[in-house]
This record gives sequence, C-alpha cells and structure tokens, in this order.
Amino acid sequence: MRLFNWFKGLFMASLLSGLAACGGGSDNTTPNFVDLARGDARFSILAEAIEAGDLTGTLTGPGPYTVFAPTDAAFAALLTELNITKAQLLADKTLLRTVLQYHVVAGAVPKAAVPLGKAITPVGGGFFKVDLQGSALVVTDGRNRTATITQTDVMASNGVLHAIDKVLLPANLNIVQTAQAVPAFSTLVEAVVAANLQGTLSGTGPFTVFAPTNAAFSAALTELGVSKAALFADTALLTKILTYHVVPGRVLKADVPVGSAVTTVEGQSFTVDASLAITDRLGRKAAITGTDVLTSNGVVHTIDKVILPSDITLPSQRTLVQQLQAMPQFSILVEAVVAANLQDALSGAGPLTVFAPTNTAFAALLTELGVTKDQLLANKPLLTAVLQYHVLGNQVLSTQVPVGKAITPLAGGIFKIDTSGSSLVVTDGRNRRATIGFTDLRVKNGVIHSLDKVLLPANQNIVQTAQSLPQFSILVEAVVAAGLQDALAAPGPLTVFAPTNDAFAALLTELGVSKADLLANKTLLTQVLTYHVVPGLVLKADVPLNTPITTLQGDSFSINASLAITDQRARRANITTTDVLTSNGVIHVIDKVILPRP
Repeated sequence: MRLFNWFKGLFMASLLSGLAACGGGSDNTTPNFVDLARGDARFSILAEAIEAGDLTGTLTGPGPYTVFAPTDAAFAALLTELNITKAQLLADKTLLRTVLQYHVVAGAVPKAAVPLGKAITPVGGGFFKVDLQGSALVVTDGRNRTATITQTDVMASNGVLHAIDKVLLPANLNIVQTAQAVPAFSTLVEAVVAANLQGTLSGTGPFTVFAPTNAAFSAALTELGVSKAALFADTALLTKILTYHVVPGRVLKADVPVGSAVTTVEGQSFTVDASLAITDRLGRKAAITGTDVLTSNGVVHTIDKVILPSDITLPSQRTLVQQLQAMPQFSILVEAVVAANLQDALSGAGPLTVFAPTNTAFAALLTELGVTKDQLLANKPLLTAVLQYHVLGNQVLSTQVPVGKAITPLAGGIFKIDTSGSSLVVTDGRNRRATIGFTDLRVKNGVIHSLDKVLLPANQNIVQTAQSLPQFSILVEAVVAAGLQDALAAPGPLTVFAPTNDAFAALLTELGVSKADLLANKTLLTQVLTYHVVPGLVLKADVPLNTPITTLQGDSFSINASLAITDQRARRANITTTDVLTSNGVIHVIDKVILPRP
C-alpha cells in the first residue's frame, strides 16, 4: 500500500506537470493535503490532528502552502517527549493548532527552493530553519530540536509536502531564558541582570545576541583589570559593553553580512569575516564558535571573547573621583567628597584605597545619626573625618587585605576586616559592621571597594566603652577605686582583657572577700587590674600563642590556640569575645579574673 501511494504521488505529480505544460485546465485529480494525509498510512495521526485542530478547511483550501508533515513515528516520539497520550494531545486544541500551524508555510516551496540556513516563517508565527547536512535536509525548530526531511516534493493540489521524522515545536524560551538554560552563559546572565537589560532582551525583538561564554568574560575581566563584581557595579560601562553584543533584527549565520559593518544596539559596529571571526572597534578579534541558537525573540551566536566598542572609558583611565562620578550608586559619596573639598586629594597620584559607601549606606547613616543629608554635608569637620576614615594611603587589593589585623586609614584610628563565609566584613571603630560588596575596581590612582554601610571612627575610649556595657559594671567600679581611669583613657594604645561581672563574682568567692573589701584594697586591686592590661594594640589575629605576654603589672601570662589564658597561678580563663575596638585600644572579654603571682 505504501509503495502504491508513493507511485501514485509520482504519477499525479507527473500528470499535473504535463497538464500545465499543455496549458490544460484546473487539476481535479491531485489530492489536497488532507487527502494526502488520509491516503498515506504514515500520516494517519497527522490526519487525525488536522481534523481535531479544525484545520481541515485551511488545508483543503486553495493555498498554496508548504507542509512539513510529521510521520506517525514522529508523533509517537512527541507523545513520549511531552509525556502525554495521543488523546490528550488531540484534546488540547490550542496546543494542537499551534503545533500544526508551525508546520505550514505560505506558498509552495519545493526542495530546490528551500532557503538553506535562513529563517522560515510558518503561518502560526515564530520561525525555523533548514540546513543541508551532508546529503540530508535538517530542520531546526524554535526549541533547537532537529528533524530530518525524509521525503521531499510530494505534490498536492494546493501546494507541496515534505515528510519529516520529528514533530517541530515553536520556541518557548526568549533570549534571556535560553541563556539561563545554558551553564556556559551564567556570567552573561548575571551581567544582563546587573545592567537591568533582562526586560529588553525578553521583549518582542527580534534581536541577535553574540553571547560571550563564561571563559570569555573571565578573560575580559583580566584584560580590563576589574573584578566581576566591580564591572557589574559600573552599570554604565557594563550596559555599553553588553549592548555592543546585540544587533537589532534576526541575523542567522546565513544572513551575516561578511565583510560589512554590523551595527549594534549600542550604536557602533563590528565586522565579521568569512571564517566567522569578529573584529571589534578596538581591532580585537573574537571567534563565533556556535551559531543559530533559536529563541522566541531572536537568535544567539556564541563567541569566545567579549567584544568592545571604541569609545569606552575603562576604570584604569579614570581617577578615583571620576570613577565614582561614573557610577550612580555613589552619587551621595561624590557630593560628600566635594562638600569636604577632598576631590583634589582623591584625584592625585596615589595610590589610594577607597572603601566606598553606596547611596543606600548613606541613607541608613542619616537615619542612624538623625540628620538630613544637607546637615551632614554642611558639617565639614565631621564629614572630613568620616570620609578620610574610608581612605587608605596605599593600594590594598582584596587578596592583600590583612584579615583580622588593624588597618589605619588617613583619618587615624583603626578598623579591621574579617572574612565571613565568602564575604569580607569591616568592623569600624564603633564596632559596627559593614559588608564589602564589590572589590578591586582598579582605577588610575588606586582601587575602590564598595561598602553597604558608612564606617564611623571610634568615639569612646576603653573606659567609656566599658561603662557603656552593663556586663563590665564591676570592672568599671574597680578601675575607679584603683584610680586607673585616667591611665586607661590615655591615648595608648592598650589592650585590656576585661573580666565580666560573673568573673568578678567568682573571684570574690575564690578569695573569700566581699566586693567592698576587694575595692578597698587598692594595692591588691591595682596589681590585679594592671595584670589585665597589655601595652600596645593586640587584636586576636596578633595574639602570640603559647608565648609569655608581659602586662603593665610586670608579670606575664600565656594564651593557647583555643584562646585560653593561663595566669601566673596556673589558673585558666577563656577569652569569650575578641576585638572590641575603642579609640585608644582594644578589649577582649574573659570569663575569669586572672591573677599575677602571689
């Protein structure tokens, strides 16, 4: 039967050709598409689908059309792929009509006239393409699935039919969604989101995107001398680079104008040569390594290098001030720099390191201080002190940060930086914490790291800090009773191992004395308290482990790796909290009063 239908088709085609050559009248014997499907056992499900989708009238009409006709085996594979039954497919009229109309092209397109490699638009919208692979014609549908044309040029009274071995499906992902589905484009997707271009690239289009891989972005970051976070934070630069990779309209590989300027959404152009190598406006070359990834709103080509327009200003060409001016998220910081008259200092030769608070960070500071922006900008002494507290007199990249150690900014005082998971966290002089956002934005005269909180220098010395913490109320009484408050409020720096109230209560029991008795014994009290004070600034990261640490009292103690202190009487105390910063040193909290030798 199959062989009979094949010869019947050939006979009808020959007869039609002969009648046309003789100038005969209209053909009443060649079957239309519906009759062809009904008369060929290979297309029985297609015939059912045409009827269920209410497309019989269309496909028996005058046309002409070109139908890419899936076989029953193709439909069976589709049912497995979609995990539905034939009955469910035929009952879903919306899906069915969408899929069937995606197989119908207006006009008769015989094999010889198929526009290889070019977009073919079916009557249902969207597009697909047909390529010659060896001797086979292969269709790529909107979901980048491929089907082989197994038979061509079966003539119908209202067009031409080509048999295919897979049901075609229209695109269901736009450019952004397609990139999100490909792990090699994860950095590109992050960049698109950072530049807030996802809405545009998810729009109607069509667009053509030349998409750099993760490796391409990694190489570009090295070339540009910026971290990924820093580049993504510079949205103006990022947008310029990304839009240079987007061409308006749909340009498949077959349509690329070799040797001619290709104008991008950014406004500048690049060229593509016959080997599919792009030359950008800086004379750099990128290879197109993958072509024609179809989407619902355009096409994606893969490239192995980020291409660049000619008029970009890289961070390495800007001063610190110029770079901050180019980034809207730092507009308040720029206003503050100008108000404090620090723009010249931050535009000098450097190198400098700036920890740059964002506008959001400044907004939070205004709320914290209970002032307006105008009031803050008008307070030049405060503003200058705060801003200079964010600047280091040398260049410190993220890999060079002395983690856990004291960092001295231009304003004086200290802050420190610790790691917290994958983040770097700054503790300022008031023991407030700020997280570093992007790092290592290298500019002509230094480097910028962003902050989510404005840092503030210390405003309390050791005594004032202890007075502000209820757990140290007995320690404060003891310091006053011993007449040591002035010594502990002096410039220092000093390091105090501060016993809590509970630690003092335990000592009183251990010594069998009352608090009043202890506070009245000034000689003993002074000996004990000065044994808790070490000259100099010793943060946790600087503690010399298992080495005698000499105190103001004269005796020493040692600290082991678990931060347990052993005093001169072989008693042990645990350091429970470290690195409480003050204006004249640092406090470590301990759970037991330590004692010098008797």
